[in-house]
Amino acid sequence: MVILLATAICVLAQSTSAPAPDKAAARAHYSRGTTLEAQQDLAAAEAAYRAAVESDPAMAAAHDRLGFVLGKLGRTADAIAEFERAVALEPGLADAQYHLGATLWWTKQIAAARKPLERAAALRPAHAESRYYLGLVKREQGDIAGAVEELRAAVKADPSLAAAHLQLGVALQAWGDIDNAIAALERAVALDPSRADAANSLGLALMQKGNAARAVETLRKTVDRHPDFGSARLNLGTALLQAGDTAGAVDVYRTLTERETANAEAFYDLGLALKQRDDFAGAETAFRSALRLDPAMPEAPYSLGVVLWQTRRLDEAAAMFREALSRRPEYADAHYMLGTVLKQQGDSDAALREFRETIRINPSFTEAYTSIGQVLTAARDPEAAAEAFAEAQRLNKRKADSQAAVFAVNAGRERLQKGDVRGAIARFRDAVRLAPDNAQAHYQLALALRRTGAMTEARAEYESARRLAPYLRW
Repeated sequence: MVILLATAICVLAQSTSAPAPDKAAARAHYSRGTTLEAQQDLAAAEAAYRAAVESDPAMAAAHDRLGFVLGKLGRTADAIAEFERAVALEPGLADAQYHLGATLWWTKQIAAARKPLERAAALRPAHAESRYYLGLVKREQGDIAGAVEELRAAVKADPSLAAAHLQLGVALQAWGDIDNAIAALERAVALDPSRADAANSLGLALMQKGNAARAVETLRKTVDRHPDFGSARLNLGTALLQAGDTAGAVDVYRTLTERETANAEAFYDLGLALKQRDDFAGAETAFRSALRLDPAMPEAPYSLGVVLWQTRRLDEAAAMFREALSRRPEYADAHYMLGTVLKQQGDSDAALREFRETIRINPSFTEAYTSIGQVLTAARDPEAAAEAFAEAQRLNKRKADSQAAVFAVNAGRERLQKGDVRGAIARFRDAVRLAPDNAQAHYQLALALRRTGAMTEARAEYESARRLAPYLRW
């Protein structure tokens, strides 16, 4: 009787426990799922992968592929849940770590995306897509140096990945490495000429470099190929202004405002172009349109205020500068212009407050120091006025020295190209003396000193350059 009872209990326990995984069936369902997925029959692939995980709940690869299919079907929350199950079951499954990280990035869960992407990159260092998304995450988190490192690894792993070249160019531009940014963006455009964003970014980089002619050429092609890409039209107008073609810029902006009647930035840029042509009435109309279309844009009331000031409508100008400050309280230019209007209206105390607020926000605002000196002179405070004028003079000298340093660096490069290493070193030393914060002055001096064998001094100059511009290499 005891034996029969024990046997019954054992049978009952076996009947109520979970069935043993059927690994063979799971593999068969998984294989069928991959075939259906390749045939783009996503619903059937989902069913096959679900059958696989039902047959073997511990099959991480099946959870991963199920998540991938769910993601393609637009069910991202369910997809993330499956990827999380996959990495919990098998942390070394690189595909699942990558899919989890990339999906989290796409759903704007940036912080959460970093860990699985770092794990994916560690598991497969040459997987371009993992390094690409990790680069995007790092850039979003403000780690530009880390982003550049990851994106460089991505383009090394897959030189044909246009998106990685594009994002590398954008990151390098943000880092200040404009020459290499242009090279990366040119590569992105060459790999995929249909990418309007790459060509647009290239145009912006060329403008930053000061190559207005190439920027105009690049952006014109972009606008011709993508007439509905408003950002390229805006940037084309800016490039034309940089090139001195204000009439061309006006035409571009007018076309854009006709195509996009609610585009506040287009009206604002049109106003800037018209103002450069001394068409104050047209500029005022454009700025008022921008003001109406975008209640948050501080530049629109500020620029309208400048036009009103230039046309001697001081009360209206002051109102616009105050409106700009209500939108951006830390707007140094608006404080300065409001102070200028108040000074002209005879309210010296209020003007002085605005000028002092200007230099609180921007201590290098030379004109504000000059204006303070003028107000204090009129107020018969010669000592304080002299102090303000002296600071303005110091800032003007620093600006002049900075410009002279740029000329000295360029002269040094020319001498270096001609083989005059000593002459080049002298010019680079001049540049460092004039502007100790000029990274290129230290960098070019380091390169020239290295050619003479003066390695100790060369390394010291290189370290100074790297502190100012971390992207520099030798």
